[in-house]
Amino acid sequence: MSAVLMAVLKNIARRLTGIAVWILVPALFLWAVGAIYYLRPLPAWFRQPLAFLLLATAVIGLLRMRPHSRWLVFAGAASGIIYLLTWLQQPSNDRDWAADNQRTATVRVADDNVHIANFRHTVFRSADDCDVHYSDLTFHLSELDRVWFVVQRFTALEGIAHNFLTFSRTTPEGQRFFSVSVEIRRERGEEFDPLKGLYRQYELIYVIADERDAIGSRTVIRPDDRVYLFPVNATAQDVQNLFVDIAGRVNRLQQQPEFYHSLLNNCTNNIVLHAYRFTAHPISSFDPRIIAPGFADRLACAQGLIGSPGESFADLRHRCRIDEIARAVGLTEAFSTRIRSLQQPE
Repeated sequence: MSAVLMAVLKNIARRLTGIAVWILVPALFLWAVGAIYYLRPLPAWFRQPLAFLLLATAVIGLLRMRPHSRWLVFAGAASGIIYLLTWLQQPSNDRDWAADNQRTATVRVADDNVHIANFRHTVFRSADDCDVHYSDLTFHLSELDRVWFVVQRFTALEGIAHNFLTFSRTTPEGQRFFSVSVEIRRERGEEFDPLKGLYRQYELIYVIADERDAIGSRTVIRPDDRVYLFPVNATAQDVQNLFVDIAGRVNRLQQQPEFYHSLLNNCTNNIVLHAYRFTAHPISSFDPRIIAPGFADRLACAQGLIGSPGESFADLRHRCRIDEIARAVGLTEAFSTRIRSLQQPE
């Protein structure tokens, strides 16, 4: 390779590196400003002015510092220090939790026997009027035979959704259903904000509940949300292995609580971690369709995890939409079987 070509390539590499640094460092600094704004150990009256002062200092520094590389050092160092400060916030299982998040499930699997403690079944009268109940659920692991991927679209933004799993088991009395949903564990009066979810503000919880609770609350009780119930292409053995893997994580969170993260530790990439061993093709947690949960159904379809051979994604979505069906059925005892029996046929 000639010296001239080498010099050109080095110059291109240097420029691309410079562009990457000037994109990355300001982005990290903006994250750091938000981290100060939400830093719990500091009183609320102090956090907001401090975040504004930090941002103003950065803007003035960018205008006055020469060479500009000095500003990069300042912004990078400030971001690193603030990142370390965020570790003063530690996850806990001991807070003033909202009524529907007061208890966390535990799962004991012994041979073919499964026992779930704190299985949730909420009775809704309206969105603001409900009774939260917990009980124990016992069944045989070998009864588990199917799993569905549920997508709740609660905003017009395509990339935002809440995704969870719901299982069925075949018993002598017929089909029985329950859901597993990875969510924020809300404190009393707290609401989800995806921006706050970037700053160690919410603990992570696995809610194990009946479908009238997990799916009914997102359909019958929320009249504007779109909800899809996608059957997963998996064998009964895969379904059982998936549940056992989930059970292990549920129990670990009892001992080692974690923070939810809107991008890196959310509803969808936790599902990916559990399903990773059972997919034909590896799925990366850093795939944009996982980081943005609203696109996860597209990825699942592309992987062959949902949908029938030759079926378009648009047709699959149409076939599997259930929110209007669920509202027509209502929160009756037959809720789970009715929403499936009234779905569009394959």
